[in-house]
Amino acid sequence: MTTEHHTNTGPYAATVEQDPEIGSTVISLSYQDPARPEHSMTVGIAPELGSNMFRLRVGNHDILYCDLEALKRMDFTGNFVLWPLPNRIRDKRYTYQGQTYSLEAVTRPQGNAVLIHGLVFDRPWQYEQPVVTPEGASVTTYVEMNEDAPYFASYPFPSRFSLTYKLTSSGVTITYKVENKGTKDLPFGFALHPYFSLLSGKEETVVNLPAKAVMEADDELLPTGRVFDVNKIMYAMYDLSTPIPVRYLKLDHVYTRLHEQKPAVINYKTQGFQLEIGGTDDFTHIVIYTPADGSPFVCVEHQTCSTDAVNFHQNPELRDIAHLLEVHPGESSSGSLFYTIKFD
Repeated sequence: MTTEHHTNTGPYAATVEQDPEIGSTVISLSYQDPARPEHSMTVGIAPELGSNMFRLRVGNHDILYCDLEALKRMDFTGNFVLWPLPNRIRDKRYTYQGQTYSLEAVTRPQGNAVLIHGLVFDRPWQYEQPVVTPEGASVTTYVEMNEDAPYFASYPFPSRFSLTYKLTSSGVTITYKVENKGTKDLPFGFALHPYFSLLSGKEETVVNLPAKAVMEADDELLPTGRVFDVNKIMYAMYDLSTPIPVRYLKLDHVYTRLHEQKPAVINYKTQGFQLEIGGTDDFTHIVIYTPADGSPFVCVEHQTCSTDAVNFHQNPELRDIAHLLEVHPGESSSGSLFYTIKFD
């Protein structure tokens, strides 16, 4: 790889390189612990491939599963970005403040018509120079939504969306910021879609979610609006508040009513560490996906809204569960996700 920029301060470093294998710039943030190399960490971000944080390495272990061929074509892998309309949208259309918008022009490689997954994961992003201090290493990437952007007619809300990744000795924080550069209110939701590796296998990789409820879904995995309490005996099968091995999970569900101050946890029992996933108060939903085909990953996706939130928002009875976020002209909105590593 050709190095364009390198900075280091104490245990932290940042490198900007051209990676010929994936044909993209890769920004690496690293933390080195000489006394305990198994506690060292590296984050890798490919800004030109949708600002995908495709690498999160702890010691010699890659926590994120990434298919490099899929990454190169900006397909679903690594940890891709879902904004401004996360997940699925019913009938590929939505209405906001009396105006109806079509997403018919949006195509996805899997052929699932409603699986929009946002509008920016398959776009090249810009980036600022990384910043390294004695407390950590960080970088900001950003993408503009304007008349030159793909699918602007489907989401005609001029804006700038940025992500700041900061690596410290305890893990990585991802902070988003939405800036409304238009003249009307802007609706949005944000999520990351991480493919977490099953480092300890399906039996010894254990998951729990701090959620009190799960949303009913139809055959297209779109929520119906009904919400079930996982503490009720009829829905106890969906209760993930206590740790459960991935082997026993067959899920593609939206969870909500999260316990405050409690993270989701993936426990890698064989490797002797846990990944705790939490967020600021705007993260109100978690999607968990455990593929049935033997794929070596589990997806735990923290979202600021429900699936199909922009449509649910039109129904006053569903607005709370939708949790669509809005930004007035000239204003901004931000929040953070936390991926924290805890060692045994």
